[in-house]
Amino acid sequence: MPAFNERERIGPTLEAIAQYATLHAVVLPIVVGDDGSQDATGPHARDLAAQLGLDLELLVLPHRGKALTVRDAMLHAASRLHVDYLLMLDADNEISIEHLGRVDWQADPTTIYIGRRVATTDTSESFRPAPLRRMMSAGMRVASRLLLGMGHPDTQCGFKLFPRRLVAGLFGQQRSSGWIFDAEILTIAGRVSGLPIREVPVTWAPRGTSRVRATAAIPSLVSLVAVAVRLRTGSYRRIGVPVETVPGSPGA
Repeated sequence: MPAFNERERIGPTLEAIAQYATLHAVVLPIVVGDDGSQDATGPHARDLAAQLGLDLELLVLPHRGKALTVRDAMLHAASRLHVDYLLMLDADNEISIEHLGRVDWQADPTTIYIGRRVATTDTSESFRPAPLRRMMSAGMRVASRLLLGMGHPDTQCGFKLFPRRLVAGLFGQQRSSGWIFDAEILTIAGRVSGLPIREVPVTWAPRGTSRVRATAAIPSLVSLVAVAVRLRTGSYRRIGVPVETVPGSPGA
């Protein structure tokens, strides 16, 4: 969970996670990547998690933006947690943890699951984005399709599940430090490595003002072009599925 100055919004997110964990009788370890927050987001999240009985680890990082915070936190979590999947979830609770129950789990353990924002599901409805946000999202879809051959219409949705064993191979190749890092990761996963990617319908409920500005369009396009160049020049490597050993077994 990446977080930058999210003290006012991370509380409801942690409370929703606690409710989900209790309802489904599961333990959900959390890694919060604090992106150099100046409002005590990290200590506040740690204290609240303790009150809620959540297993939360705080990873304090210098302020470098969401992309690098997600990368470092995912790599950190993959190296420390013994779980099958890592969920990338935004701290603002705009896409609820409850959508985890909508995942249509596949038999293939290399499947990646990504949220796709829809107008309505059988339990909730989405808010309609502002015109500027809709325009930017449409532009992103077109650019991703033309430059990367990306068939998924909502690469930027902040709800994604990655097999933990594949995280090092995916995020270890991430070079993007801006908003399009999701598209880069999915390019490495789908176009380069041929991993299955399935969409999960989710609804979106905004909590406050978006931090994405219209001025992000040009650098995002430049970054997409850079990903396309790396793709076409073979800079990304195809990742395999590492075989994990069990303590006491040969090679462990």
